[in-house]
Order: sequence, then C-alpha cells, then structure tokens
Amino acid sequence: MQSRLHKLGWKIIDVLFPPRCAGCGSWGDRYCPTCFENTQLITGPICQICGDLLYHSGEVICPRCREQRVAYTAVRSWGVFAEPLQSAIHQLKYYQDRGLGEILAQPLVKLLERYQWKIDLIVPVPLDETRRRQRGYNQAELLAKPISWQASLPYSRQALVREKITRQQVGLSLSEREENMADAFWGNRKLAAGKTILVIDDVVTTGATLNACAQALIDGGAAKVFGLTLARSSHL
Repeated sequence: MQSRLHKLGWKIIDVLFPPRCAGCGSWGDRYCPTCFENTQLITGPICQICGDLLYHSGEVICPRCREQRVAYTAVRSWGVFAEPLQSAIHQLKYYQDRGLGEILAQPLVKLLERYQWKIDLIVPVPLDETRRRQRGYNQAELLAKPISWQASLPYSRQALVREKITRQQVGLSLSEREENMADAFWGNRKLAAGKTILVIDDVVTTGATLNACAQALIDGGAAKVFGLTLARSSHL
C-alpha cells in the first residue's frame, strides 16, 4: 500500500510539474528510458564478496578480499559510477530531487530479487546530523524506503546510528577511508540481534563505509550483513 501511494503521489506531482531527466536533462522523466539504457551496468566476473570487477580469469575473490577480512557477507551494485548515472546520483544527493529515489530504487529491487538473499531488515547508511540538517534528507533513505516497501521487508533508521562526524571520503586513500570510518556507527542490539540485514547506499568505492556499518551491526548481534548500492566507483 505504501509503495503504491508513494508512486501515485510522485506521478501526480510529475503530471503537474513535468520533471527533467537527472541524467541527460530531457523533459518528461526523472531518469529517462535512454539514460536507463545508457547506464553502464556491472557485468562480467565480480568478486563474490565485495562485488568489485575481477581482472584475472579464474578468480572468484579479489586480492583485497583475500588479504583483508570484511564484516559484510556480500556487496552488489547496479551500475558504474559514470554518466549518466553519476549525474543522477548527484541530483539525488545534492539537489533536492527526492522523487528520483523511487525511480532509482527500481533496479535495486530487481538486484535483490536476483540474488535472493534472505533479508530480515533494511537500513540506510546514516548521515551525521550536521549533514542531514544541511541537506534536509538522507539520500540513502530515499532509496531504502521504496526497496523495503516493494520487497515487503521491514525498514529501520534506528537499527544503525552514526555516532561521529567523519571527513568526506572523496580523495582519501583506502587506509585513510578505513581510519575515517572506524567506530563511526553503532548497531542497535534491540533491533539488529539475530537478523540478516541489508544496508543501502548510493555509491561504494573501497567499501570502507559499508564495512564499518556491517561491523557495527555485527557487534550489535546481527547474524549477517549484505550491502546494495546504486553505483560502484573505481578506487584505483
């Protein structure tokens, strides 16, 4: 019911105030069919843990995941962080295009159906309160809520809480990202204990943020943690 009302509400708004595509700027769709078609999907062999592309035949796990244990069970992404998806994510994240979340959640719902993970709870990567007040919303929530409605899975903002303000991850090395995110989150044992939890975010680069989220949830008693993102950005 929530999903249908949410879609109907945005359809009415789009009829009254026709949107421009967040990918190419054309009128009529928030993310047009051409941009969906031109989105560079994550295809080919990927690491079965972090979801990064594999560059050597015969590999199943990437070198980084072989060398460094992570807290999450697996992470998957829909597309490459490149145009037109890159522009759409920036529009969602910084320009108040809240209706775009429901549109871009659709391919993530299909990914969740494809992998058939047995999920008990969906949570967004939380923003710190300073950034949330400045932005007015959390873009990860705009993706996570429609996914939970369409997949008929419980959703919670309280199961995963950001406890400290961190630096922007852009431009940081892998080790700097990991240090930046260390102890940034807290998993609520009352909501997480015994559950398999899906964490939603817009972009994954090194996986440091998702790993910190997963570790907090595991420390809070979660059984397993999976991650799903709209895009994957190269960290090379």
